[in-house]
Amino acid sequence: MAKVTIRDVAAAAGVSAATVSRALSQPGRVTLETAQRVRRIADELGYRARAVDVDPLDVQLVGEIGALVPDLRYPIFADYLHGMQGQCDARDFVLTISSTRDSGEVERALIDRAIRRVDGLILVAPRVPDTTIRRAAGVRPVVVVNRLVRGVRSVIADDRPSIDEMVRALARLGHRSVAYVPGGTSSWQNGLRWQGLLTACQREGIRLRRLECPYDSGRAGTDASALLDGTVIDSFLERPATALVAYNDAIACACMRALASRGVRVPGDVSVVGFDDTQEGRMSAPRLATVGVDRERMGELAAARLIERVLHVGDAVDAPVVETARFMPAASLGAAPVR
Repeated sequence: MAKVTIRDVAAAAGVSAATVSRALSQPGRVTLETAQRVRRIADELGYRARAVDVDPLDVQLVGEIGALVPDLRYPIFADYLHGMQGQCDARDFVLTISSTRDSGEVERALIDRAIRRVDGLILVAPRVPDTTIRRAAGVRPVVVVNRLVRGVRSVIADDRPSIDEMVRALARLGHRSVAYVPGGTSSWQNGLRWQGLLTACQREGIRLRRLECPYDSGRAGTDASALLDGTVIDSFLERPATALVAYNDAIACACMRALASRGVRVPGDVSVVGFDDTQEGRMSAPRLATVGVDRERMGELAAARLIERVLHVGDAVDAPVVETARFMPAASLGAAPVR
């Protein structure tokens, strides 16, 4: 069966391909009568069926999806991209990747450039304001990963159940004090993780304090030890907690190295937990306890939702897709020391 294209719908409706595109994606830009007629004909021709693929000659589509990630050197982003690539390959889209270098300014410039030449855009852990994202979504379909933006489709990891499980495990092991080493202030997940820890620790009667860390994901992507100039761990050791939770595995592993250099044993003196379930954490000594989620699956879901929007198939629901993270205990987690 021949593929149904926007041109086929346009010919049957007696309008231009551009009008069909507007009627399907931005119906407010055409009359109600035109929008209804185009949608009826598109349904009759099967244009909204999932079997429809991209027509390379379609004047409205170029067959290219853009993806922006904070840092290509931090390995978790490769997992998201691998999932996206599979979906794009299956639907004959090219995936174009750019790094924002964890900079809102760079990200804004890349969005402005990409939105003019791609069919849709996936933003992974974006740092720009919601207004910038919504403005882009008004020009091209946009899906956001690990961020909630009103009116924009999203795929998010829910860390809260795993944080609750982590804190309960710490409580069972006798821990009554926890320190948190945060990520960047512009990170949406950083705020969620802090709030999740705060709520869970209050419920378990555990004292929680927040350390200051000059986080830079670009540097964390290569050697997070550069983040710990001595002041972070020195501040921690001035008022030590029995457990240390870091924003991600890179910082957690750097903390373990810094603690070891000062003669502090993990987990004998301090238990350490990270987030992201990275290869670095799995290969560390001791193996790092962490919280992880199926990032490849999240990438697949993000690309699938975006391509549905680009091709005008699937439902129009903008409710976020949620993947639940898992807590993974490991050797860096132990009983609280007697003090």
